[in-house]
Amino acid sequence: MISKEEAYGVLEKAEEAGLVHLTSNVQGGQFYICNCCGCCCGVLRSINELGFSEGVNSHYYAKIEEDLCSGCGICSDERCQIDAIEENEGVYKIVQSKCIGCGLCISTCPEEAISLKRKEEEKIVTPPVDEADWNKQRSIDRGVDFSVYQ
Repeated sequence: MISKEEAYGVLEKAEEAGLVHLTSNVQGGQFYICNCCGCCCGVLRSINELGFSEGVNSHYYAKIEEDLCSGCGICSDERCQIDAIEENEGVYKIVQSKCIGCGLCISTCPEEAISLKRKEEEKIVTPPVDEADWNKQRSIDRGVDFSVYQ
């Protein structure tokens, strides 16, 4: 067991290391926080290797103000774990369809040119109530009879 302050310290170190904070995608009952890199995490690897960004249900995406971007590349080269930032003529741009809204690019931008924007309401998916509801929805999506597992 660690204290709340120690937990915040772990999260801060993970963020400084460029790790994405992930938790279960449910409304309540979270019991873990992963701090993930794009090469080892199953979720982030599925995005990088299979293009499966729909698997991350974030209500936000990053946006770079192009007129403020100095083109340093820190956001793309050092922070983004899913290659959602592209360079175009010395200016960087978020590929919104790939961005998972983790915010890692924001904290190290020397020009403060990056911010998180809330997705349009029609693009926001309400997460399942709890892990049981999440498993039930996954089984329906996969054509599996979930009732035998209840």
